Amino acid sequence: MIPQPWKIERYMLGELPESEMAALKTLENKNPDFRCQIDQLKINNANLLAKYPMREHIRPAQPLRLYYPIAAALIITVTVMIAMFSTTNNPVVIAEDGTRVKGLKTGLEIWRKTGEVSEKLANNSEASAGDLLQVRYIAEKKCYGVILSMDGNGVLTVHLSGKAGKAAELEAGRVISLSNAYELDDAPKFETFYFITDTTEFALAPIAEGLLHGKLPKDLKVEQITLKK
Repeated sequence: MIPQPWKIERYMLGELPESEMAALKTLENKNPDFRCQIDQLKINNANLLAKYPMREHIRPAQPLRLYYPIAAALIITVTVMIAMFSTTNNPVVIAEDGTRVKGLKTGLEIWRKTGEVSEKLANNSEASAGDLLQVRYIAEKKCYGVILSMDGNGVLTVHLSGKAGKAAELEAGRVISLSNAYELDDAPKFETFYFITDTTEFALAPIAEGLLHGKLPKDLKVEQITLKK
């Protein structure tokens, strides 16, 4: 009997208990239909990467603390670091010793840096090619998430992801800035940023493929900010 799609996905990511992984590995070796399905999923993932290559328009920010997780293998390899922009009009709300701040709610923030000043951009704010943006997230509780953006040309960019094609484990109770600033290019109309989270780990590839087809994930929490260009 062929497993349900969710279990196949977990099997391909190596997330099932050892006994189930072993059972499905045996099934893959013995059942041609199941083996064919696994092979096709691997081909689809490779085609997704080839068809929608992720761009990099990145200018280094000023890092305070650094860490280097391996980004999503099914979509793109990127380096993710933690940093904060210094601002003159918005106080930083995290302590340098890592103390968590109570009362924060899960959300996404986009800041535009101009010279020494950082401006928080609301949804539907105007933006232009060359604008240097800082992406920040807030996780109220321990959870997992990814941050992606899509422009008017339908190009998808991964800003934050975790290991082996999965969502990243997010730091809770703090405002976290990605240490690489993001420079808008001349793609027309808009750039929409998506912050997608769940209490459990999830795969990035189905999320990316859904966004490329105009579909948001139904069972995950989605925060989004669109900048008009």
